[in-house]
Amino acid sequence: MGIGAATCERLANEGGRVIIADIDDAAAAKLEARIGQCGGAAWRVHVDLAEPGSIEAMGRAVAQHTEALHGLVNNCGIVMAQPISETCDADWTPQVAINLRAPVLCAKALLPLLKKGPGHIVNLSSEGGFRPRPNLWVYDVTKLGVCSATRTMACEFVPFGIRANAVAPGWIVTEMHFRNAPDPAACKRELEELAWDGAIIPRLGRPEEVAATIAFLLSDDASYITATTFHVDGGRVAR
Repeated sequence: MGIGAATCERLANEGGRVIIADIDDAAAAKLEARIGQCGGAAWRVHVDLAEPGSIEAMGRAVAQHTEALHGLVNNCGIVMAQPISETCDADWTPQVAINLRAPVLCAKALLPLLKKGPGHIVNLSSEGGFRPRPNLWVYDVTKLGVCSATRTMACEFVPFGIRANAVAPGWIVTEMHFRNAPDPAACKRELEELAWDGAIIPRLGRPEEVAATIAFLLSDDASYITATTFHVDGGRVAR
């Protein structure tokens, strides 16, 4: 959904053969069909990013499907709000596993295929990692950690011709923000029409705008860009 779906559609529209790795098989199937109906090529594989064994199995499944990868987009994240004084393992453990550990394990599992591409890596961080705010400290720490892991990937994988960058979106109109509302469609419209002054550009971002940045970073146009975090946030962090 959201940024992940928009990225798959953008890359497919540019001629890429997309592999959708997701725990939500129904949503992945809908996206696969939508891309196919538009003339694109997509294939899906199940993965539970909270389980290292599932990530390893995903890597093996992808290796049976293709001999090389030209790009890896690690777009994952869960949010659980708690103040520091009330945080327990039930809050900390799943967010670290999915938000921070999973992108590294995915890169590790798919590295043999990325070497053959060579394939470049884009990891999704968040503007939350760059702004102080209460109650979301675990999420924000993990998303800032993604940037550090990305820089390490850039250093370790450069001998293979692999670049690694991060993208830190701001407040984007995605299912994370409207799917649990009493009327999701109405909530989505409200967010899209919101004249928000929290960023320099006074509105919320769209998934397609993040997808465009990801597509650029995976392309040859970004051949001299690595170990960098791109803020797609309407200037929110700068403000």
